[in-house]
Amino acid sequence: MAGERSCTMINCKNIFGSGILMEEQDLIGKLYVTCTACMSIYSEFLSWANCNTDRLTRSPDKADSIVVLSCQVTDLAILNDIQHIERLMHNYPGKNYYVGGCLARRFDIDIPAQRLSNIKSDYHLIKDKTLVNYEAPFWIKDFSEGKGDGNLFRDMYPLRIGAGCKGKCKYCTIRVTRGDPYELPAHRLRDEFLQNHDVVLISDNPSQDQIEQWCAMAMAHKKPISIRNLEPTNAINSFWHLLRLARNGLLKILHVPIQSPNKDVLMSMGRDVQATISYLDASILLRSHGVCLATNIIVSYKDHPDTDIAELEKIFDHVDWNPYWDGLWDRGVAEDKFKHYFA
Repeated sequence: MAGERSCTMINCKNIFGSGILMEEQDLIGKLYVTCTACMSIYSEFLSWANCNTDRLTRSPDKADSIVVLSCQVTDLAILNDIQHIERLMHNYPGKNYYVGGCLARRFDIDIPAQRLSNIKSDYHLIKDKTLVNYEAPFWIKDFSEGKGDGNLFRDMYPLRIGAGCKGKCKYCTIRVTRGDPYELPAHRLRDEFLQNHDVVLISDNPSQDQIEQWCAMAMAHKKPISIRNLEPTNAINSFWHLLRLARNGLLKILHVPIQSPNKDVLMSMGRDVQATISYLDASILLRSHGVCLATNIIVSYKDHPDTDIAELEKIFDHVDWNPYWDGLWDRGVAEDKFKHYFA
């Protein structure tokens, strides 16, 4: 392995076991970083990369170390992570390999690399997005960087306002694998917001207070925003702020992951049933003012009937979906599932 380091690794323990997470100081030499995860993970490391441009290279062959920022939201995402790591190891042997992002904290899953803690630099402008390679979404066949499915926010400025989630959805492990939740106050991000075009607010679960603050800031400066991953509960609780923004042409894209329109499924998931149904009704008002509406759903959830995606597409401009996963990793099962859904 290339280079030497002075270790500052930390011990981490969660419901998936325990293990070692490497820290920023443990990363060896020049880094090539690629992201197979969501924009939350991407924007965190990107902020650090823009503070440490001398540490980054855009060519894996010139790197001492290769970092894969990973996702574990489904077994298909994990399969995609591991396949990326394996391809890089095959093509670029002898490097130091690290896995960051959510998969790093899944100690119940063997990964062929060292695990990396969340690395970020708060309140730092992202001037160069190419410092972290953003992999194409694996679920989009013949993906293109042009507008279309899987590309809703990729070309926007990712303004990170927080990370982590305190939710208790029964199928989700983000509250564990993302680490402790945090919020960055809007007033500290004002200059970053004003200096960049086409801003999308990035968090795993923006709070009602955050949304109201950002709606006020967008109104004050007459500058449009987009919002990613706003839970139905907080969308309904801050709805009149969102509607005011929409009426003034300042809400560009609103992504609210409903996960299912079915009350029985939502109840089984441990989701907020009333808020979800209320949002489905209220979202018509937002769309009438030109807001692009997006959502995510989970299909094949246990023994429940599947959602009629065509019906949802009458409400939403973009509907992404993931097959349900019970949280138990089995590569063979994941490979079969991938063939079933994406062959």
